Amino acid sequence: MILVLGGTLDSRLLTDRLLEEGKEVCYSSLTNIAADQISENPLLTKISGQLDASTLRETITIYNINLCIDATHPYAREISENAIWACDAMNIDYIRLERPSNIDEGTDSVAYNSYEEARDYLAGVMGKSDRNILLTTGSRQLEAFEGLPKDRTYIRVLPTAGVLKKCENLGYKPRHILALQGPFSVEMNVATMKEYNIGFVVTKDSGDIGGIREKVEAARLVDAKILFIRRPPIAYPQSVATVEDAVACALKNH
Repeated sequence: MILVLGGTLDSRLLTDRLLEEGKEVCYSSLTNIAADQISENPLLTKISGQLDASTLRETITIYNINLCIDATHPYAREISENAIWACDAMNIDYIRLERPSNIDEGTDSVAYNSYEEARDYLAGVMGKSDRNILLTTGSRQLEAFEGLPKDRTYIRVLPTAGVLKKCENLGYKPRHILALQGPFSVEMNVATMKEYNIGFVVTKDSGDIGGIREKVEAARLVDAKILFIRRPPIAYPQSVATVEDAVACALKNH
């Protein structure tokens, strides 16, 4: 059986393709949101929840996994490093499906190595601008932006009860919490940025499949500055860039 570490659009596309090829797949995601979007199939097993190094090894044993394809988000560093370790310890193949980077630096955009660096830049410019901040980096990193004026900061996060509770606990008012699930079109992004007078957009380098192209185009249409957070450096033992390449590797050796 092939273990697909997912939670992303490309992981769901990969799973569908593997099932079409008659492969047994164990699809893992942190929550049921992603798994529920995959049609039921007798060859498919779905599991959800946090996988640390120990539970990954247990999963590999329980489901008789002979290949792990890591198609998690480019910023899910912990799960990727745990998977690399577990696969090495269990002597099974590991393949990383790594969507291409798409940082487009220019006069209206800049890349930072950490969320804190981006926060410090924003803290320094907010007094010189009458425009607001849009954070699109997810709920997990919200603590890194503490200190920015919450009455001028809007956050776009997943619409789950736990996420909304966290946002409220951090002091964000309901009007400043944009609880939506993407992907978002250029038009949707433009409408959001205009509605909330956005002048600064903070984003991860999530690749085209993560909606970066639409977000950047929209920001430029409303003359907003784009702040990219670079991906964490991870030493993947083997990686491919497309779903088709991942399927080809799976079919070749498994």
